[in-house]
Amino acid sequence: VQILSIMTTTTKLECSVCCEDYTSVHLISSVCGHNDLCSTCIKRHIEAELNTKGSEIQVRCPKSRCSIELTYDDVKRLAPKELFDRYDTLLLRAAIRKLPDFRWCKAPKCGSGQEHTTGDRLPIITCEACGAKSCFTHDVPWHMGLTCDEFSEQLQTKDYTANRAYYERHTKPCPRCKMSIEKNSGCDHMSCRCGYEFCWLCLGDYENIRNKGNHYHEQTCQYYAAYNSEDDDDDIDEYYGTSEDDFEDDDENEDDNEDYNDDDGIEDDGNEDDSNEDDEEEDIMELN
Repeated sequence: VQILSIMTTTTKLECSVCCEDYTSVHLISSVCGHNDLCSTCIKRHIEAELNTKGSEIQVRCPKSRCSIELTYDDVKRLAPKELFDRYDTLLLRAAIRKLPDFRWCKAPKCGSGQEHTTGDRLPIITCEACGAKSCFTHDVPWHMGLTCDEFSEQLQTKDYTANRAYYERHTKPCPRCKMSIEKNSGCDHMSCRCGYEFCWLCLGDYENIRNKGNHYHEQTCQYYAAYNSEDDDDDIDEYYGTSEDDFEDDDENEDDNEDYNDDDGIEDDGNEDDSNEDDEEEDIMELN
């Protein structure tokens, strides 16, 4: 049974992706039978598949729950010529990469490649297209003046140096347990497996920083903030509900109490003198 891949209808249909109307019905794959996409969305889908799949050259049906892979003929039928040529080239390169003796030329503007049947035994490859030399063993431009063993040793030295530089740049010892901690992203608040928390930049104790303020960072740290005693006084006042006005009121009350007591003392002294005079007069009268 032959299934028509493209049909034209007088009835306007709505694309399930862009919601635009279309009249040319494209059968995406004869296996799944989906055909509710316009030609523009099908083209964009094929292009996106080629851009995002890397070395895995597979174009699947764009329907969300469909995993059918489009055949070579399907892509040729649906894609514009330029896009199909790119697809064809990627398929060819993917197939060639599977050949163990094939190597691409390393000259920047060549783009040619060839099989090198002598392998590691005679590792120098001379490109048949441009004449550039490359190394079969390391798959790099030929390392002039170095044998493959010498070049491998040089690579190991460079790798060791690069790894050590990376280690020193991205790891620090925990201030408590001394275990190396790697920081590859995120903020500078670090938490070690031992439970200790510290600042990545200055190794400051985060418990002190959290509870007492940013002046517990080292002064060279970008998060350091100078200690401000007035701020601490404000925090204490806020905690206890007191203020300077309250202390001023207390002072005024104490002054008033002192004045009041002084007045009472004067009045009491006067009363005592009067009572003493009355007692003396009574004693004189009794004698008489």
